[in-house]
Amino acid sequence: MRELNWKPEQSVELSVLGNGACTGAARILELSGKRMRLGAGLTVATGAAVRLEWDGHIVLGEVLTTEPSGFWIEIHHMLDTAALTWQQGWQR
Repeated sequence: MRELNWKPEQSVELSVLGNGACTGAARILELSGKRMRLGAGLTVATGAAVRLEWDGHIVLGEVLTTEPSGFWIEIHHMLDTAALTWQQGWQR
């Protein structure tokens, strides 16, 4: 698995996808393998799909468990947009 560039209490933009879609701010509290613990003011349901964005990172995951102060997600996909390069035109 690629490494994510984050620091404790890292602020991220949180989007809950699908039914009950909403957006808000969250903080990364802990990262363990493919699991991440987030602190957020939003209420999310177990099993919800979420998207996180910060400093050129995009993470897609699923909420595993919820706690009064936040929740744990399992990371399914991640992308470092800062490392992407775009070419103009088509190459044949």
